[in-house]
Amino acid sequence: MYEPKFDGIRLLVGNNFSYTRHGTITTSNFPELHFSKYDVLLDGELIAPGTNAPDNFTGAMARFSGNKEQPISYRAFDIISYKSESIARYPIEERKGLLTEVVSKIDSEHINLVPYVHTEGLTLFNVIKENNMEGIIAKRLGSSYVPGTRSDNWRKIINWSYHDCIVSKVSTRPLTVQLQSIDGDYLGSISIGFTKEIRAELHSKQVPFSCKVKARGLTSGEKLRLPQIVSIN
Repeated sequence: MYEPKFDGIRLLVGNNFSYTRHGTITTSNFPELHFSKYDVLLDGELIAPGTNAPDNFTGAMARFSGNKEQPISYRAFDIISYKSESIARYPIEERKGLLTEVVSKIDSEHINLVPYVHTEGLTLFNVIKENNMEGIIAKRLGSSYVPGTRSDNWRKIINWSYHDCIVSKVSTRPLTVQLQSIDGDYLGSISIGFTKEIRAELHSKQVPFSCKVKARGLTSGEKLRLPQIVSIN
């Protein structure tokens, strides 16, 4: 099955509590997500509404940092426990069915389901591209929920944006590359994600020189978000 990858903060939400996947308690940050009738634990993405896309990562981070005026919503894509019992071992199809039932009973304008489709992954990805969203997640049918690890049963397919850039500075220890636009505007820096071939080229060339970069779009400050060098000219 395939579902949209919303651009926000991964959050686990339960009966009047919430926390990040790294264990940071966020209960007081998001009172809109409190509910008391159902003993469940949901997994999903906290998002803020965007202007050119359904989500806005900068807005989500602003709310996480304490901006109570920033509106949010929670998009649930899985359910880990139900009535104090772990259901992580259930196949994803069963968990999705139970998740749909639970979210409808919670009946909150702030808690919604992440939609999903079977087999039509390419069609969904094209819709994601048209709406400037981050990408999709492909999930293997029959798979269980494996907490705290990256599993091949869930695969990210990112809607990368591609940019022609200028490498204006290369530093070592650690290897860091500063990027500019063709017009000379600062676009950010890169210090991770170099292939062996790219790393060798960076050490052998004299700045400035041009390169092709892929990124997860732009930040609110018009910088490249999580850029990676694809090729060097």
